[in-house]
Amino acid sequence: MTLSEYLEEKTTLLSRAGIPDAENEAWLCFMEGTGLSRSVIRFSLGNALSSVVSESSFGALEEIFARRAEHEPLSYIVGHAPFYDLTFSVGEGVLIPRFDTEILVETALGALSFPQMLPGAPQIPQVDGASAPPQIPQMDGASAPPQMESHGGTERENRGDVVESRAVTITDVATPIRILDLCTGSGCVGITIAHELQKKGLAYDLVMTEISPKASAFAEENAKAILGEGSWKVELADLWPESEDKYDLIVSNPPYVTKEEMTELLPEVSEYEPAMALTDEGDGLLFYRRIVEGLPRFLAPGGVLAVEHGCDQGEAVRDLMRPCLSGMLTVQDYGGRDRVTCGKCAASSSAGAGD
Repeated sequence: MTLSEYLEEKTTLLSRAGIPDAENEAWLCFMEGTGLSRSVIRFSLGNALSSVVSESSFGALEEIFARRAEHEPLSYIVGHAPFYDLTFSVGEGVLIPRFDTEILVETALGALSFPQMLPGAPQIPQVDGASAPPQIPQMDGASAPPQMESHGGTERENRGDVVESRAVTITDVATPIRILDLCTGSGCVGITIAHELQKKGLAYDLVMTEISPKASAFAEENAKAILGEGSWKVELADLWPESEDKYDLIVSNPPYVTKEEMTELLPEVSEYEPAMALTDEGDGLLFYRRIVEGLPRFLAPGGVLAVEHGCDQGEAVRDLMRPCLSGMLTVQDYGGRDRVTCGKCAASSSAGAGD
């Protein structure tokens, strides 16, 4: 049997099992099981399978295909998942990082004056006093753009509640940027943001909260592997950390799948990934209400909140944020769907206290 014939056989196996995009999945399984790149596999398609896969590793490869045919996520099978330019350990009990969630990281980095790669390069609300990466041109206060509330691919000036933006400087790179990642799961969002700051030599204090002991253990493992001895901690908590400190940047990818939508998910998601990380078992907006209620206690004046949400929840999330944030912006993902909403806390924010 040639490698090409083997891949055709496994594509048929996965297709009959109802795995979407079965051919690509077969290649991914083979790549994970052998450690070979796509280009090496492509140039080896005409070779005998035995010349490409050793007898000692063939059994493990077959197990990967068998488990994937049962709809077990490949990331759980191999124990890791790619995110941004990093690799995160994952397994049973933790949400697998998604490509769309990289938009949340990009938005958060934009709030810290990193160069933007977002679709349309929107003007992200800026964290007051954040240290910008050295290569970014600085903007003086006079030339700062007006705060805008944007959504649906259009912008309109938020004339009723304009926040005056001050210049972001790099005069004190030793002052930590305080980051809070709510519902952290594997830690992929908070850790990636901190890793980007770490690469630029910028100080940070990162707190990640997670209610699931299994998920928090993965976040700890990932933080140790990626950030090392950096200034971070994972706190087992129901949303908010125990200490009521103020943060410059709050990010979250909370459970937002509605109860009705849970019935429409693929088996890879509904049967394997933790339901508590996916849904609030209601309208999908519970955690955004809780986040907004807690902002007066945890978001520093001039700080920025950025949250991921469902593609049809942008307007509802903006409505929830409007009483306490300004300069709101809903950012679309690479498929052109609403994905992340962010806004800035004014010094006079008057949202209701309490969680």
